Amino acid sequence: MKTRSISRKENNPIVAVLNTPELIYHIVRCLIDVDTMDNIPPLCLVSKQFRNVMTSDFLWRILCARRWITKWGFKMRWDIANEQFIEWMGNRSSEGESIFWRPKYMSEELDSKRNTIAPHELQKLMFDFRFWIGQPTVIDGRIVVQSGLLESVTKGLQFEYTRGEQHEHNEMWSAKGVVLGHPLGTKRIEWLLQERTGVIKWGIAPNFWPEACIRRLDSWGWEIRNRNVVMRALDPDFLMKYDKKNQFIVGRNGQSTQPLEERYDYNLWRDLLDEVQNVPLRNNPMVNGFLVMAEIPRSYLQHYVL
Repeated sequence: MKTRSISRKENNPIVAVLNTPELIYHIVRCLIDVDTMDNIPPLCLVSKQFRNVMTSDFLWRILCARRWITKWGFKMRWDIANEQFIEWMGNRSSEGESIFWRPKYMSEELDSKRNTIAPHELQKLMFDFRFWIGQPTVIDGRIVVQSGLLESVTKGLQFEYTRGEQHEHNEMWSAKGVVLGHPLGTKRIEWLLQERTGVIKWGIAPNFWPEACIRRLDSWGWEIRNRNVVMRALDPDFLMKYDKKNQFIVGRNGQSTQPLEERYDYNLWRDLLDEVQNVPLRNNPMVNGFLVMAEIPRSYLQHYVL
C-alpha cells in the first residue's frame, strides 16, 4: 500500500504541473514587485516547489529582464550579463555558487546607488547639455526668463580621458582630460575629476567654471550639474535606435505621432521640467519698473539660490 501511494503521488498530474517552473511563474508574476522583491520570501514558504522556483536562475533571469528593461542602458546591461552568464556556466564547479541571476540582480541594484564614476566609464558617455536659465521674453507684460532646460545646447558632449596622466602634485584631482563637443567649439576645454567624491570641473585652464557633482538618476542614468548647467547622459539604446529617416512613432490609429527624439527628450528631462516654477530673480529683480520672473526648477532653488 505504501509503495502504491508513493507511485500515485509521483504520477499525480497536479503535482507534475506544479513542478513546472513556467506555470508557477505565471501564477505568481502579478504578485512580484521587481523593484523591491518583497514578496519573494513569503512565496518561498508556499511549498517546496515554490521555493525551488523562487530561488532558481529561471525565475531571476526573468526578474532581471523585467527590472532592467525600464532602466537606462538596458540592452548594454542585458548583453553584458548574458555574456557573463555563459562564462560562468563554463567555469562553475559543483562546490561554487549554484545560481547566477539573483546575485547579478543584487549587484546591479547596489551599483545603481553609486554616485562616483571611473574616468574610463565617464569617457564612454555622451551628454545632452542644457543651461538652467534660458532667454528672456515678455509674457502678459512681465519679463520672464525662460527655463534653459527646454532646449538642448548640444547632444554630443563627451569627456575624453587622458589615460596615464595623473595629477601627481594635486591630491584633489585624480584624473583629467579634454571636453569634446562643448558649445564653445574648438577652444581647448579641460576637465578634472575627483573620482573618490564624484566632483568634476571643466573650463579653460587656469580659469575653471564652478565645480559640479556627478550623481545617478532613478533611471540609472548619469547626471552632472553645477549652478550654470546640467547635463544628462544619453541612453546608448536610444543612440543606436535613433534614425532621422524613421524617427516617428506610429500610433494605434496608424498615424505618426510624436517624433522619437522629442519623446525621448521629454522622458529624459521630465522630472526637472515638471517642477519648473516662476519665481522672482534674486539679483536685480526690477528692470525699468518691471518685475523679472524666472522659470526655475525647485531643485535648482534648493541647491543654488540663497
